[in-house]
Amino acid sequence: MVFVATGLFSQTSVDVLDDARKLYDDGEFKEVIELLESEYDIENQGGYEMLLGDAEHKMEFFDMAIHHYIKAEKSGIKTVDLYFHRGAAYISIGEFKKAIKDLNKAIKVDPENADLFFYRGYAHTEMENNDKALADYSNAILLKPDYAEAYYNRGAVKIDLGLLDDGIKDLEESSEIGGEELNISFNLAIIAYEKGEYEKAINLFEELIETEDIAQKLDAYYYLAECNYQLKETESACRYFYKAMALGDLDSEEIYHNYCEKGQLRKLFKTRRKTEKVTF
Repeated sequence: MVFVATGLFSQTSVDVLDDARKLYDDGEFKEVIELLESEYDIENQGGYEMLLGDAEHKMEFFDMAIHHYIKAEKSGIKTVDLYFHRGAAYISIGEFKKAIKDLNKAIKVDPENADLFFYRGYAHTEMENNDKALADYSNAILLKPDYAEAYYNRGAVKIDLGLLDDGIKDLEESSEIGGEELNISFNLAIIAYEKGEYEKAINLFEELIETEDIAQKLDAYYYLAECNYQLKETESACRYFYKAMALGDLDSEEIYHNYCEKGQLRKLFKTRRKTEKVTF
């Protein structure tokens, strides 16, 4: 930062904001907050509050970020960025109605912004407003045809609604664009299991056990066991239940001890998790 050494001059509010923005661009968010709070200028309140909110947001202090965004709005800032950033912060703390209200304002000003529709779609998804979520994800895709995350979440919503074939198409499109490969593969494997395509599911889950993600590896072993169980490959099923148990899975431990070791009948199986979605 550049400070004038003499006592005759001091930094202007413009200088302070410029320095703060440079720090922000460099990822020095804590320093942004310290600078703006120490050099606060009431005449440029909106600029200070907006940048403070963005820095707090980046540090995941979402309540504080919202507090600053509200003060920025009261000072006269009513931009797309303010409503977008505050809406995203509301999503992060689970205030989805407030997020939608802000994103509605942002979309009214900038209806060509795909990200605004994607974020509003996510808020609708969390509120189980599935029709509105699908419409928002579709609008995001129309505005940005290579929006992998929008395809991914739209596919996940369709699958939750039982529209498996349409959902699979969206997940595959997301994968081709370059979306979240690991989650897409897992979701496709779950779908294959639920459709009774056990050999296909096994091929997908066998790829997933190579991950360094322990939770993902555990679930892959568990579902490999279930696929083999459905195919009446008892020895293979028990081998995978043992591997999942070794990683700490309590369901697999119960099944291994009661079914594999004692020969008791299995309890009815229920899918353990829904199709995952892109989150924030």
